[in-house]
Amino acid sequence: MSLRLPGKVAVITGGAAGQGRAAALLFAREGATVVVADVDEKGGQAVADDIKAAGGSASFVGTDVTDEDQVAALVETTVDAHGRLDVMYNNAGLVRMAPIADLSTEDWEFTISSELTQVYYGCKYALRQMRRQETGSVINTASTSGLVGIPGHGPHAASKAGVIGLTRSIAVDYGPHGIRCNAIAPGFVPFTKQTVDLSNPQFIDMMLALQPLKRSGTPEDVAAAALFLASDESSWITGHVLTVDGGQTAM
Repeated sequence: MSLRLPGKVAVITGGAAGQGRAAALLFAREGATVVVADVDEKGGQAVADDIKAAGGSASFVGTDVTDEDQVAALVETTVDAHGRLDVMYNNAGLVRMAPIADLSTEDWEFTISSELTQVYYGCKYALRQMRRQETGSVINTASTSGLVGIPGHGPHAASKAGVIGLTRSIAVDYGPHGIRCNAIAPGFVPFTKQTVDLSNPQFIDMMLALQPLKRSGTPEDVAAAALFLASDESSWITGHVLTVDGGQTAM
């Protein structure tokens, strides 16, 4: 069976854990050279080491994606080392959620910076390189919260709807340069207590009730979708939002 990303250079932000880690391991198995970017130096380096131990090609670049200069340096470091950038997977993000009337301005600004502005940074510097190459695939992590209303998700919904709008705009602007830009909208993927309250059975029951398949998603479910969008199999797909949600948005 042939590899699906042979010779491609891929940057994955938030690559130290969860969906980013799963994508980094999968992309490497499919022939990509993977640059793992994260603020978690220990976790990110461990992912790169795991890839190399399995015979793949990877490196770690410590990056705070909310810092524009660090994102610019991430892309520059990647191109200096590998000569190109084929896939930019803007996966990282942190959120603080509460109903809007109870949400502090600080938490609103934190969420917009951590989930939307940092995607703009990743797209901006990746697109500059991809425009020179006249090819590339940008993948942005959105959420079903950006597509349908979910209780208490106000700031998350706003930022992820923004990611979807940004994705579609980039697809239109940069398609003539051979660059594709798509988004993935995961549903309930409870890989970390930073993003969901796993100690609250009522919350878990509520989220599962929203999905016809009646199970939560896994990081590997999302990584498989990212692999498709990174590969040439999706060469005529751009401006698309791929829901990976157990059927949530079909309800």
